[in-house]
Amino acid sequence: MDREREEKMILKHDPIPLYRTIFYLVFLLGSLYLALIVFLGAK
Repeated sequence: MDREREEKMILKHDPIPLYRTIFYLVFLLGSLYLALIVFLGAK
């Protein structure tokens, strides 16, 4: 078997737009929560 001639296997998937929106929302809420803890804890 000639390993140099083998092609790379590429796994493809169709993105689900709702998951991206949920990810950004959770990331934003987590960042705001951490900022709130830092600012209130600094007083």
